[in-house]
Amino acid sequence: MKQAIGTIPLFGLESGKFHDAVLFQGVDLATLQGIEASWTPMFDTAAAENRPEDAHWEWAAKALQALQNPLNYEIFGIEADGKTQGMMLVVKGGAKCFSRHPEHPRMPLVYVDFLATAPWNRRGLIESPTYKGVGRVLFMSAVSLSIEEEFAGRVALHSLPGAEAFYRDRLSMTDLGADGDYQNLRYFELSTTQARQLISAWP
Repeated sequence: MKQAIGTIPLFGLESGKFHDAVLFQGVDLATLQGIEASWTPMFDTAAAENRPEDAHWEWAAKALQALQNPLNYEIFGIEADGKTQGMMLVVKGGAKCFSRHPEHPRMPLVYVDFLATAPWNRRGLIESPTYKGVGRVLFMSAVSLSIEEEFAGRVALHSLPGAEAFYRDRLSMTDLGADGDYQNLRYFELSTTQARQLISAWP
């Protein structure tokens, strides 16, 4: 079930102003059809050297995974201008949801399984992106969910190579190194202390 949970500001890079967008929890068929109709063609026509690392992700399959296991999964989306600006799938229970951070080893956390912004918001994919801040808003939704689940804001994820700087430098997550058990992707965590600092600086 798709439900609006808040209005959030996205910075329009062309207008230089903030615009209202809606944060949703859950997903519906119209959202998935819209992603297939608008995201996929832009990914497919991108030059090989610019093709995003997540271009092959199938959000319909990910949504089905979340709907079939609602106790462990949550899916979030952001909409503006009648289009989906970003999507995120998170896990809140299971083997991935235990901290490796030295601040609180083995404590429960929320794990971000997939996070993506629409192709028209990506610098490098197009010359003039539409909105800035979609990924950050989605990530903060994961932090909020962690607090709701009484996990004290703890969040973890494995990053695609192109997003490592965003998680390390923009969100100040702890880089715990390449994970040989997970396609050698780098593993990041937001500790309880880092979550408090990120919340205090938001927005």
